[in-house]
Amino acid sequence: MNGRLRLLAFLFFLAAACAAPPPAPPRISRGQAIAVLPPNNRTGDPLLVPGASFLDRYAFHTEPVTVGDVLAGEARAQLTERGFRVTPPETVDAAAEGHVPRTPHAAAEIAAHGKLDGLVLYLEILRWEPDAPVHTKFVIVGLSASLVDSASRNVVWELYRQPEPVATPGEFTLENAYETAARKVIGEILSPLGAPQTAP
Repeated sequence: MNGRLRLLAFLFFLAAACAAPPPAPPRISRGQAIAVLPPNNRTGDPLLVPGASFLDRYAFHTEPVTVGDVLAGEARAQLTERGFRVTPPETVDAAAEGHVPRTPHAAAEIAAHGKLDGLVLYLEILRWEPDAPVHTKFVIVGLSASLVDSASRNVVWELYRQPEPVATPGEFTLENAYETAARKVIGEILSPLGAPQTAP
């Protein structure tokens, strides 16, 4: 039994030693052009956002607003606050031609085909689950993000956010809870790029 415990302890420490270190912040300058492509929803749920007020704020089309639209809108706003030159969503939509990239490489291909300059932010929604449809206290969010150089097609930085609850206290409607969760998780994802230069 002692031998088995020693083996388990050894395997535990070996796994801990081999664990990947947290990603280092990417070396990109303020003023860098960044295009936010439509996020890839891998949850199997369309993740529609209820409420007409979100249409004007996050969507530039007549289709229903999705969590992906809200995340992309938050990413554009928070990248702008950090001093980056964000490609207008209309330009990104024209370059994407209705396609949603399924991999960072596909995101780079869309950027190159659409002649988008600079870097591309590729987001994957891995999990998005509210605890309740009203008086939502939290949303479980799993998300990954990659910055891809559109010229070289190389991934210059990536981050995986393990599915964890994002607190949305005091939000009565699901749409407000989704907005709060999106704002918090995008702020968390983009924090390695530096603090906002302007007040949110």
